[in-house]
Amino acid sequence: MDAQEIHIIEFKGTGVFNPETLEAVHTELDAVIADESITAVFLRGEGKSFSQGLDLEYLMAHQEIFSEFVTATMDLAARLMAFPVPVVSVVNGHAFGLGAMLVLASDYAVMREDRGFFCLPEINIGMTLTVRMNALVQSRMSPIAVRDCLLTGAHIPAHQALQLGIVDAIAPEEELYTRAVELSEPMRGKPRHLLSGLKYGQNKALVDLIKSDAEDDPITAPTFWSSRVI
Repeated sequence: MDAQEIHIIEFKGTGVFNPETLEAVHTELDAVIADESITAVFLRGEGKSFSQGLDLEYLMAHQEIFSEFVTATMDLAARLMAFPVPVVSVVNGHAFGLGAMLVLASDYAVMREDRGFFCLPEINIGMTLTVRMNALVQSRMSPIAVRDCLLTGAHIPAHQALQLGIVDAIAPEEELYTRAVELSEPMRGKPRHLLSGLKYGQNKALVDLIKSDAEDDPITAPTFWSSRVI
């Protein structure tokens, strides 16, 4: 296989997302669409980070766009779930928050066995999931994985992420790329329009929700019913 058939999108630094970095990822995906020779997209970070999620420093300074931007990040997840070539998250380090959700939105994920971590930290940072984020997590994680990850805010190491079905494989750092190639091989080279249609069909309810005009407020618990015996 020609290495040029794989398009690598690398999240720089801590891999946090703001409007500029989000647009850059979409631009790279546009380039893949335009190049029929590319058979897979690999997402990866650098150093100890895959992606540490939202650029909270930027968003705190621009609170007027916070809610709109969070919704826009879910558009990226929806795009990956119907993308016409396989998408592999090569989790070289910490995948936190939005970074973890991009792992969930990928077709495959391989994690570095000694430095890879998966974390949905909302419970520890005073947040709940928005409607779209919640739908993504609910559709892509088992109830046990949700219990052990989302409801605890735990930093899930590679071996546990594999056990919970969050990633497909774990490997030493020097073998991550090779393992990602092996994982994606069965899906690479399939007709793009068919693969996109089939992926969309499997994720239709979720993708349609993300792309809809539905409200995207954080989910809050209802007032609990009285325990009074009638």
